[in-house]
Amino acid sequence: MAFFEFNALSVVMGGSFAARVFVPEMDGLRLDDKEHNTKYPVLLLLHDSGGAAVDWQQTPAERCAAENGIFIIAPDVQHALGTDMKYGPKYETFISGELLDICRNLFPISRDPVYTWIGGVGTGAYGAVKTAIHHPEVFSKAISIDGVLDMGAIIKKALLGEETGILHDAASLAAVFGELNQFEGSANDLFALADQPARNKYLFLCREDDNRFGESIAIADKLRIAAKFEKIPSGADYFSQQQSLPIAVRWAYTEKETVRNG
Repeated sequence: MAFFEFNALSVVMGGSFAARVFVPEMDGLRLDDKEHNTKYPVLLLLHDSGGAAVDWQQTPAERCAAENGIFIIAPDVQHALGTDMKYGPKYETFISGELLDICRNLFPISRDPVYTWIGGVGTGAYGAVKTAIHHPEVFSKAISIDGVLDMGAIIKKALLGEETGILHDAASLAAVFGELNQFEGSANDLFALADQPARNKYLFLCREDDNRFGESIAIADKLRIAAKFEKIPSGADYFSQQQSLPIAVRWAYTEKETVRNG
C-alpha cells in the first residue's frame, strides 16, 4: 500500500493547494503499459469542516485504494464546504475540473464519468453531493458519510446566533454563500437540488447515533431510485470510517471493470 502527498499551483484557487493520493497495489497496475493507455477509476474524498486531507490517513482509504485498484484523491478544502465561495476561492470549480486535470497529468486515472466518483464526510459530504449534482458530466456517483446536508437549517441557526455545530457562524457562512436569506431554493440548497431529476447515483451512509441521521434519509427519499441509504451501527465508525468507507468503495465499484481503457 502507498500514498503520495503533493502541493501544486492552482489557477482557479489563485495559489497552491495540498492533496493526498492513495494508489493501487503495484501488482494491480499494468506497469508494462508504456503508452499509458490503461486508466483506473478515481474517487475524490472531501474532509469534514475543521479537518484536512491528512484526516483520511486515519481511515481505510489506503487499503481501499490498494484492494480495489482505484486512485483515491483527498484534497484540502479548508472551511469552504466544497463550494464556490461568494468571497473566496472557487472550490467546487477547482474540484470538478482543475484538480482532476492536474492529477491526470500525474497519474493514470480515467476521464470517463462512469469511473469518476466523489464522496465526503460531514460537511465534505455536503460539498461532494452538491458537486455531483451540478456536474453529472464529471461524476457518475456520489457518497455521503455522516453527511451534514441540511445547510438551510444550519443557516437559520446561524442567523439566530445559535451554535451551528460545523465551526461556522453567520459571518463565515455569508463568506461562503453570500446573502443568507436567499439560500433557500438556491443552487447551494441540496434539498432544492434533490427535487430535480437525478443524473447520478448516490449512497448515503450514516451512523445510527449521528444527530444528523434524519438528513441522510430525507435527501435519499427525495432522490428516490437514484439513491441508496445504509445505516452504520452506533459508535462503530466514529472519526474512522472503518466500516463506511469500504462499503462506499464497494458500492461505487459495483458492476465495474477493475481496469479499462479510457
